[in-house]
Amino acid sequence: MRSILFISAALLIATPAQAETFELQNPAWKPVPNTEVNGTSYIETNSIIKSDDKIIYDLVNAEAAYSRVEMNCEAQQFRTIRMGYFATRSRINYTTVNDPWMKPETNYHKALAAFICSLQ
Repeated sequence: MRSILFISAALLIATPAQAETFELQNPAWKPVPNTEVNGTSYIETNSIIKSDDKIIYDLVNAEAAYSRVEMNCEAQQFRTIRMGYFATRSRINYTTVNDPWMKPETNYHKALAAFICSLQ
């Protein structure tokens, strides 16, 4: 009985997502206009992936937090698919996330959407 309780308790403890690492190759960070209120955010322009009406891009905010974002310019919706931090200037530790699609409602998110969709 004691071992069953131990196993049951162990199953209830959430395990953190497994972190992964990747290295940026020749990054070209471009400041995003109109994100200065919270500190300027930057998009890495050499790693942008375009497919149909979606754009996937890497983003760093003023606090140096890393995100990979998927933007659907036609539907005007975005979602975060990676979150992490810089271990070095070019190495990023991240976890994959599955955020829901959202409309850009804040001025910050509207500025990001307008900038990335203008690159299409």
